[in-house]
Amino acid sequence: MAVDYETGRAALKSLARDFEKEGLEAKRNEATTRLHLINRLLFECLGWERTNCSSEDSHDGQYADYTLYVQKPRRALIVEAKKQGIYFELPAGHTKLEYPLTSLQRDDARVFKAVAQAVEYCQRRGVPIGAVCNGHQVVCFLASRVDGAPPLEGKAIVFDSFESMTRNFFQLWQYLSKSGVSERKLSARLLGDETPVLPARLATTVYPYPGFKNRNKLQTELQTLSDLVIEDISKDRDLEPEFIKECYCSSGALSQYATVSKSILEQRYAALFDEEYDHPGVEAVTDKKGITSEMVAASLSSRPILLIGDVGVGKTMFIRYLMKVAAAEVLENAISLYIDLGSKASLTTDHTGFILQEIRTQLLEDYHIDVEDRNLVRGVYHGELQRFARGIYSDLKATNPDLYKQKEIEFLEQKLQEGPEHLKQCFVHISKGRKKQVVLFIDNVDQRDYQLQQDAFLIAQEITTNWPVTVFLTIRPQTFHRSKKLGALSGYHVKAFTISPPRIDDVLIRRLEFAKKITSGKVGPKSLPESISIRLPSLQSYIDVLLWSFSKNKELIEFIDNVSYGDIRLALDFVKTFIGSGHVNTEEILKAEERHKSQTEHIHYLVPLHHFIRAVIFGDGVYYNPQSSSIANLFDLTNPDGREHFLLPILILYVNHAADQEGSDGFLHLDKVYEYLQSIGYTPLAIDKALNRSSIKRLIETEARKILQVGDDHPQMIRATPVGVYHATMLIRQFSYVDAMIIDTPILDEGFRSKIVDEENIADRLRRARIFCQYLTMQWSSLGNRELTFNWPTVNQHLQDAINEIEARISQTSLPGIRQ
Repeated sequence: MAVDYETGRAALKSLARDFEKEGLEAKRNEATTRLHLINRLLFECLGWERTNCSSEDSHDGQYADYTLYVQKPRRALIVEAKKQGIYFELPAGHTKLEYPLTSLQRDDARVFKAVAQAVEYCQRRGVPIGAVCNGHQVVCFLASRVDGAPPLEGKAIVFDSFESMTRNFFQLWQYLSKSGVSERKLSARLLGDETPVLPARLATTVYPYPGFKNRNKLQTELQTLSDLVIEDISKDRDLEPEFIKECYCSSGALSQYATVSKSILEQRYAALFDEEYDHPGVEAVTDKKGITSEMVAASLSSRPILLIGDVGVGKTMFIRYLMKVAAAEVLENAISLYIDLGSKASLTTDHTGFILQEIRTQLLEDYHIDVEDRNLVRGVYHGELQRFARGIYSDLKATNPDLYKQKEIEFLEQKLQEGPEHLKQCFVHISKGRKKQVVLFIDNVDQRDYQLQQDAFLIAQEITTNWPVTVFLTIRPQTFHRSKKLGALSGYHVKAFTISPPRIDDVLIRRLEFAKKITSGKVGPKSLPESISIRLPSLQSYIDVLLWSFSKNKELIEFIDNVSYGDIRLALDFVKTFIGSGHVNTEEILKAEERHKSQTEHIHYLVPLHHFIRAVIFGDGVYYNPQSSSIANLFDLTNPDGREHFLLPILILYVNHAADQEGSDGFLHLDKVYEYLQSIGYTPLAIDKALNRSSIKRLIETEARKILQVGDDHPQMIRATPVGVYHATMLIRQFSYVDAMIIDTPILDEGFRSKIVDEENIADRLRRARIFCQYLTMQWSSLGNRELTFNWPTVNQHLQDAINEIEARISQTSLPGIRQ
């Protein structure tokens, strides 16, 4: 049972009395001291639980007496036990609890040696707090500091007797109890409550940051056209059937370019729930033959059909395909209603009213069914009108027909005012009388807040239960997981289907080929404004370049495929960003393509990978902006600890490697992640922050796609994504990547920081990159000679080779597309 503050205080007084009876002359070796005194102090007085303590924890042949966990797997405190006979004395007149460790080194070499030993144990295991205890005295200190100062040059909190512990029990509890260590009270006392100060990033010296990259007229027009031709025209209702026929790619195909094991992609939705949770079955929406039989059967049931898919995987495209192609014959005689909650209903809080009004509007506009039409209303309530005719007003039919008619109208008016019930009765009438199936698609629910997603499901549940309507609802995996455990879905038995993303290369090729038909005038609007039409040949040439480059330079598809990780919308955004980017020499590309078409050149212009990466990293900015870019900065810091520059790639590659060895669909227990990272010196808080950054940028993913928050109870399993593995193995070796990240990376060493400044010329940026790599090499040395999953010297060699190659090229000619 957990020990609270007052219980701990009483237990300490009891321990002090027992100790006083025996006196200091009692002879206890280290093992007996631990058994009689330290165990009682930790477990009875300070609230630690034996289940959260490991004894003789071994690491590199060294053993820590007590390793304590606030919350497994985070090791939080190491206590080094000494026998009772080894004790220390403070200088006469010293009454404060704080004591400089440098003074302890001078005054009591034996105790300082024990402190230094505990510091070494803590640093090797990434444990933030250390303590030395002989049973009746305690020295506690920060063993892994976040301010960059050596731990042995800091201060300690010293309780030199049971009397001191009892008198200062509040401080003892704050600094060494389980709850106090959890809240990092010792760090707050010795370092202050302020967040560790990092050196200013280079970005803080640049104004304006991140800036807006100017485009020339051609680039601006091409970007506008790319939005129109690749994205907007595809939504044209007249063009929709042909667009879907030519551009729809069936989901579930495996990528050729993924940097993770194929089994991970196959099991994309295998872990929608925590492993302890008894979760419902979730089927794939399609198989090799097309729409699954389970999907067809579910559409006949009286419950919503949930379509689960990550952001951008093509849930909307699947619905459009289902409506216009796969189920077109079935739905030809049906009433199909489509409600987009992503682009509509943003300004209303009455979501039920909005959905019902959308249904009325679409019935009228698409099927010419007016739910307030006199004949329809009288047909819907024909039976009730017959009962009305036999009711209390029946005599008026003969005596006062006008009044009877008025009463009848009032009766029907009341029916119309019962909005949802009236719509339900209309659908009952239509499905029976006209023999029409009604299908309602509620799409892009996952683009709205969690509460609206809950409301949308409850609306869909009520409609399917009480109305003759089949409802499809799209949601994200994390919403499904959360709601099934704690929200609206928890009270219902649901049928869910997953939509896996298609192969990105297939999607891009089909979209670009279709866009090319539009630019050539083969499909699309019959006429376009002259200002647009005049630039279509330029866009067509650009599309030819991209199609050629995608077919010949597999590195481009590899980049897009891995960094988008199945998000089709993001992959298309990458292409549109490149077209018309201010970071690309657009004129050079078009001139090269003109030479090819005039047959003075035999091949198309081939887009280099670094040009494409640069356009994606910077987007509309002059400089890299971590808040808006899809690309993560692996070198960023949260604490002034140079080892953190490598924490993210080490984390990602360890998870990928260890999980692959276990054959667990890429998932690895977090216990092993913390154990490994703490074993090379990273603290639990640093690991928490790294996991948070990694999950936000999709470098790793958890069961149910949760975002890991610092300090929260974490799910049991995580796995590295293709985004993360590509960052840590391929992207980090690119000069264009490192060049962009320098602006956002704190440089801890003042000498290097003074040399790393804003540069525009390519030669100067290459020189700056060399300096940055030298700085990282210096920081890497603090990790020692361990064999790690990530190896900076190997990455650095690739970078130096790339820089040498670029320098050799610019010595002959300037590089097109690079900011000079």
